This record gives sequence, C-alpha cells and structure tokens, in this order.
Amino acid sequence: MTTLQAPSRTARRALTGPVRLRAQALAMLAALAALCVAAVVGAVVVRGDAARLRDTARDRAATAAELRFALADLDAQRVDSLVPGHSADRPATLPPGRSAEEYEVGNRLLALLTAQQRRTQVSDLLRRLGADAAEGARIRGLLDGLGRYDDLSGRSAQEDEQTPDRAAGHPPAATVMLSAEAGQVMHTELLPGATALAAAYGRQAASAEARAHDDAVRAAIAVGGAGTAAVAVLCHCQFRLAARYRRVLNPPLAAATLAVVVISALGSLSFLSAADRVTGAGRDALRPWTRLAEARAVAAEAAAAQGRWFVEPAPSTVDSARFAALTRRLDGLLAAKDGRASDDVLTLYGSFLADDVRLRQLRAAGRLDEATTVLTEIGRGRVAFDFWDFSTTLSADAGERMAAFAAETGRTRSDLSGWPAVPAGVLAVSAALVLAGLRPRMAEYH
Repeated sequence: MTTLQAPSRTARRALTGPVRLRAQALAMLAALAALCVAAVVGAVVVRGDAARLRDTARDRAATAAELRFALADLDAQRVDSLVPGHSADRPATLPPGRSAEEYEVGNRLLALLTAQQRRTQVSDLLRRLGADAAEGARIRGLLDGLGRYDDLSGRSAQEDEQTPDRAAGHPPAATVMLSAEAGQVMHTELLPGATALAAAYGRQAASAEARAHDDAVRAAIAVGGAGTAAVAVLCHCQFRLAARYRRVLNPPLAAATLAVVVISALGSLSFLSAADRVTGAGRDALRPWTRLAEARAVAAEAAAAQGRWFVEPAPSTVDSARFAALTRRLDGLLAAKDGRASDDVLTLYGSFLADDVRLRQLRAAGRLDEATTVLTEIGRGRVAFDFWDFSTTLSADAGERMAAFAAETGRTRSDLSGWPAVPAGVLAVSAALVLAGLRPRMAEYH
C-alpha cells in the first residue's frame, strides 16, 4: 500500500513564492484591463450616441419639419397668386394716357416668386430625405402626391391666365375649383405625409436621446464598478506583500492604485455629466425646437386656409373653421411652457391675427379692393408682410434652439474626445508600475 506524503516545507515554499506573485500580478493586470475596457468602450459608445442624436435631430428631424412648412407655404402662396386683379372702379374704356397696370390691385408677383422658391425648396428637401432608405416608401408617396398637386395647381393657374382682365378677388370658377382640388391633395396626402415623416424622425431623436443617456449611465456604473474592483485587488495585493515581505508600502503599487482611483472617479463623473447634458439638451433645446418648428408649419397651413376662404365666391365655412382650428392649435404651441415663443414672435403673431380680422371685415363689407391689398401687398398691416415677418422670426427662434441643441450634444462628444486614449495610456502605465513593483520580490527567488 502506497502512503501519500505531504509536500516538504521546501516544496511548499517554492510553490507559494513566485507562483503566488505571478497570480497576484495576473489578478492586478486583469483588474486594470477590465477597467481599461470599461472606460474605452464606454467613451466610444457614448460619443457615438451623442453624434447620432445630433445628426438625427439636425439632419433628419429638422429637414422633415422644414419640408412640412415649405409644403404648407407653397399652397398658401399659390392660392394668394389667384387673388390680385383690376380695381372694381376701373372704367370699361381706359382714359387717354392711363394703362391697365395702374388699376391693378394686389401683388401677384410676390406670391408667384415665393411659390417658386418654395417649390424648389421642397424638391431639395425631398432629395435630401430620400437618402434614408428606411423612409423610402413614404418619400415616394410624397413625390407622387406632389406630382398630382403640381398638375392641379398648374391647371388652376392656366385657367386663371385665360381671364387676365378680371376684378381683384374674383378668380374664375374653374380656377377656384382646380385650386380647391389641389388643396385637397395637399391636406389629405402631402401635409399628413410630411407630418408623419417629421413625427417619425422626432421619435428617432427621442429614442437616440434616451439611448445616449442610458449608455452614459451604464458606462459610469461600469467604470465605477471596475475601478472599485481594481482598487480592491491592488490594495489586497499591497497588504499581502507588506505582510509577507515586511514592507510598509510598495511605491509602484501605490502609484498604480492612485492612478486607478483618479481614472475611475473622473470616468464616472464624466459619463454621469454626459448623461445629464444629453437629457438637458433634449429638455431645454430639442423639445422646445420641436414645438416651435411645428408652430411654424401650422401657421403656414393657417395662411393657406385664409387664402382659400378669400378666393371662394361665397365665404367658405370649411376654410374658416379650419383657420380657426389651426390658430387655436397655434396658440397652444406658442404658449407651451417647454417651448414658449419669444415676446417678439408673440407680438408678430398678434399682428397676423389682427390682419385677419381686418381682412374679414373688409370682405364682409364688400370692399374687395382693400381686402386684396391687405392680403397680398407688402407693408405693416398687410397679411403677406406680417405673416412673413412672423414666420421668419419664429424660424430664427426655433433655429436658436436647434443650434443650442447641436452645440450641447457636440460638447458632450468633445468632452470625451480624449477618453479612448487617456485611460488606455494611464492604465498601461499602471500595469507597468504593477510589474515594476513585483519585480524586486520576484528577483529574491532567483
């Protein structure tokens, strides 16, 4: 029978010396590697999330919101181009030395030029959005609807040109009918499609914001946890070395421990700061911008409804009700607590509403020449000018919010620009310090 014998004292000493030191070295290096991976991966992920959030909001959501406004304003301008004509008091036979242009009322050229600009803008915006394959079907639907709208509004304008000698505010019945059909295409196909597209990109931006926040919090937890574990391993090894080799402190290990503490604390704080900054950018800039951009599109829809009400032979209750509903919605968007418009915007909006009241009063009184001037001419107290001023100021207000959002998300990304390299470099030095701290003890066994 064979009897097992315990290893000799010399054998145990041989096993527990260099082997234990190697095990401690591997444990410390593994802890440092885990912390390095957590810091580097966290930085790369959070920086990518911040860039994705900024691009989704600035390049897609903003483009879709601009498309919605451009479509609505295109419709408003094409309707307004049907309003001008000659004055009601123009004589059947022009007096000597007088031209027909002297009796023209309204500014058709302004509406035509603005409509042309908007149509070009719509094509450019659709081209830019067409790069997103995920929304390809919706973009194609918008292009098809736009073709039908162009056909109907073009035929409406052609009918109007067949009767050049007509009174202001009295476009031909065929012109009004075709324009109304174009308006149906706009309100049942184009604007709902553009609104759905803007809403889809808005949801993408909100999802990207939530993902960026959550990834930053997870990165902070991962770095904090890995850093705590690394400090625990380093301190344990420091204690074991001090007890076994009668050393109070191992300076290289102490320096490595300090580096780990600094990287862990800075990393956790940086990622938590990134999470707060992303949330703040969404709350203070992105959501206010969303409301203001929607308000701008709704205002253009209201202007189109106003024009369609005016060109109808009898005041249209449908267009009048639509205008009232849109302005009520606009009231809420401009006064919302998380996206309140500036005082300048609210003042100009009040001027636009006052112009509408005057326009309706003149129309009711049968003073179509004056009403046409109020609707289409340039100047204070004129719908065309006051709406342009209101819309432009509202656009600038919304643009400031988007610029603030882009700057804040860009700052979130730039603040972490050194993190993939800094923690990797510092922890690589820490690993070298660990090996340097254990080398003298290893040398004692040779």
